[in-house]
Amino acid sequence: MGTGPAWARAVCNLAAADGDPAIGSVCSSVNLQVRGGTGDRFGSVFPSVASKTVEDVLTPGIAVRVERVSDSSGALAVDAVSTGRPGQCPDCRKRARRVHSSHQRSLEERPLGSRRVVVRLRVRRYFCDRKQCSRKTFVEQVPGLTERHRRSSTGLTGWLRSIAVELGGRPAVRLCRRLRPAAGRTRLLRLLTAPPVQSRAPRVLGVDEFTFRKGCTYGTVLVDVEAGRAVDVLPDRTSETFAAWLKDHPGAEIICRDRATACTKAVREVAGIPESPELDRLCR
Repeated sequence: MGTGPAWARAVCNLAAADGDPAIGSVCSSVNLQVRGGTGDRFGSVFPSVASKTVEDVLTPGIAVRVERVSDSSGALAVDAVSTGRPGQCPDCRKRARRVHSSHQRSLEERPLGSRRVVVRLRVRRYFCDRKQCSRKTFVEQVPGLTERHRRSSTGLTGWLRSIAVELGGRPAVRLCRRLRPAAGRTRLLRLLTAPPVQSRAPRVLGVDEFTFRKGCTYGTVLVDVEAGRAVDVLPDRTSETFAAWLKDHPGAEIICRDRATACTKAVREVAGIPESPELDRLCR
């Protein structure tokens, strides 16, 4: 797929198949003009119309320019160039003034209809002119599209992270196969980040042990019973680890626990914690 009316019509048909109403009128106009035999007259206009349509669908509000769209190995390959302001050094945050070189990086994008989309993005490498900075060169990042050390776009990464949060590992992989983005279990789990732990323990703290691997490795899960959500996960089930956590996170008034002696020992060891009513079993 190169230039000319056929190229413009194919791109618009692919974009329209995704169900975007914003481009429906543009695509209808392009197809009507080509069918009416006016393709030669408007041939020089169609590539820019189609490129603009692809930019509106794939990169709305992002500083890139789409130069070419082609069908490559069953995927839609989009060649684009970064057009944003010079980047900032990731270490000293000084904005660059000189370009060192440029190179192409491939990004997996969100699928367009039933088609995989690969963005072949040309980005610039800049010099860092601050003498005190240890970094001599760096590659620009396009806000809203690229992240350091990632081979997927920001949008696709957000999709995969949401799927991993809801489904976990293997179920998320099965859903990704249906939705087209290629993602393995390890990649999905790496996208999960631990939520921040509050400085104070909840008023009603639930404590229970669980197994990372049955019969081998155990941990401890801490739950805010009133809010019904997990607070933290401890790497083992020893009284020393739980006691250290209570000292670093004061504020628990009621501790719901099972009959494990480690929890009872930790609560008694912690200084400054008043005696709290304790339930026999963890409320589930």
